[in-house]
Amino acid sequence: MVQGLLVLVACGCLVLSGYNLGRVSGFEDGRRADALDAPKEPSGLQTVVLIVLGAVAAGAALALQGDGTVKVPTPAALDELATRAERVAVERAEAAAEERT
Repeated sequence: MVQGLLVLVACGCLVLSGYNLGRVSGFEDGRRADALDAPKEPSGLQTVVLIVLGAVAAGAALALQGDGTVKVPTPAALDELATRAERVAVERAEAAAEERT
């Protein structure tokens, strides 16, 4: 799920950076035409930051991929984990009872 969210964030950042680049060209066209409703001059740094954030999110999503296989816990592994957790809980309860006496 986290990997999917990172991919969506990366796509969103890259789409917004493309929109920002389009505003840069619209600004130049409006300025050449002396239009009153020309867009405000956008920051070039905003585009760069969005591209970097998109690349980092995409890289993090790829890093979470691992070896590309899904590890499904087997019933035997779950039973072993439950048995160990029960043993530790009993040991802690016994240790706490010994401290009281």
